[in-house]
This record gives sequence, structure tokens and C-alpha cells, in this order.
Amino acid sequence: MAIQIIDEWEWLGLRLLESDEALLYAIDRDNDNCSEKAYKMLLKWKAAKGSDATFRVLHDALCHDIVNRRDLAEKFCLVTDD
Repeated sequence: MAIQIIDEWEWLGLRLLESDEALLYAIDRDNDNCSEKAYKMLLKWKAAKGSDATFRVLHDALCHDIVNRRDLAEKFCLVTDD
């Protein structure tokens, strides 16, 4: 999925990492390739949030107005309303 969010990785990161701009800056600085930045951001999110890093949270972040990637949310995040 990282390759598909190269244009939105920072916006998605702001949603997932709760506006940790310093962490996003470090990811941006330390990685040249946009897909690598997106991948590292997702890894940092998973490491920081642990079991709270769920498909529901990812789905909601992808659907947020600033990210606007409902297509990816529907493709990668099978979420039920149970």
C-alpha cells in the first residue's frame, strides 16, 4: 500500500501519528524515495500504537477529508460495523 499513498503519506501520517510533525520531518529527511517515506511512516505508526494500530483506524484516516483516499480504505481495510 505504501506505493499508493506517496502523494498523501504526510497527511495520512498526521492523522495516524496524531500530528507528530517532528517524526514526519525525520522520516522525510532520512528517506529519499516517497514510497519508502510512506512505508516508514506506516511502520512508525504500528510501532507507536501497537495493538491500537487497527484497520479501523487506518480506514478512518484514509477516509478523512485531508487524505481523501476512500478507494484505498475500501481496498485494504475490511471493516465491519459489528
